[in-house]
Amino acid sequence: MNSMTRDVVRAMETQRAVDAQQRRLVGEARRARKAQRRAERDPAGPRRRLPRLRWSRLGVQTGTALTAAPRPAAEDVAAAVARLLDGVADRVLERGTGSERPALQAMADAVRVVAPGAADALVDWDGSEAMRVRAFSVLHGVVLHVLGSEDRAWLLEQLETPGSSGTGQWVA
Repeated sequence: MNSMTRDVVRAMETQRAVDAQQRRLVGEARRARKAQRRAERDPAGPRRRLPRLRWSRLGVQTGTALTAAPRPAAEDVAAAVARLLDGVADRVLERGTGSERPALQAMADAVRVVAPGAADALVDWDGSEAMRVRAFSVLHGVVLHVLGSEDRAWLLEQLETPGSSGTGQWVA
């Protein structure tokens, strides 16, 4: 996934949040108008209603409340990315760049805006191994020192997800 796709996803999430806020405000306004009309119709005041039957009183589980997980600190993300990329570098030295294709692809996607030439060279499988290793060493420094914290967090997420090969192996 390239950075343009990430930007589109972020914009969609922002728009969904704005739409949800607008729906909540419209609902509040409708309830207030309804209460006002009810008060105008019935000057004696609201009628007493029977208590509602609640599922929780019956011992029925109604669902799990979802909460957002806090983001890790930028320093923690940087340290984790550095640790993972050091492991990738060790494996590249031992077995070559072909053994780390998913990790190198994720790395190239993360830095494509900052260093497009090196990102293309890193995943040019028709090129020489020496060029890919050179591109990896350049991009290793770019990831650690130039890349923004959001892109670094995205790269960490990509490196920590299981590989698409179906073997259950981690990408990095």
